[in-house]
Amino acid sequence: MEQIKNGIIDYLKDNSFMERGTLLGDSDSLTQNGIIDSIGLLELIDYISETYSIEIPEDMLTPENFDSLQGITDLITILVK
Repeated sequence: MEQIKNGIIDYLKDNSFMERGTLLGDSDSLTQNGIIDSIGLLELIDYISETYSIEIPEDMLTPENFDSLQGITDLITILVK
């Protein structure tokens, strides 16, 4: 799970969603902290789908699954199994 989380952080930093020195807790809100907006969220979903070769079901496209590192990591872990 740590590898998944670090991959998401690297993606966010590499795509200018957050600065290199930004510290982000596992449960911190990506939207409320201004790290990602709706367009960035769509790009993140595409990145996750391509990187992990998974299709994210529509019913799993919820704020709980995409607004924090923990939510994203948990979602990927469930879908990769």
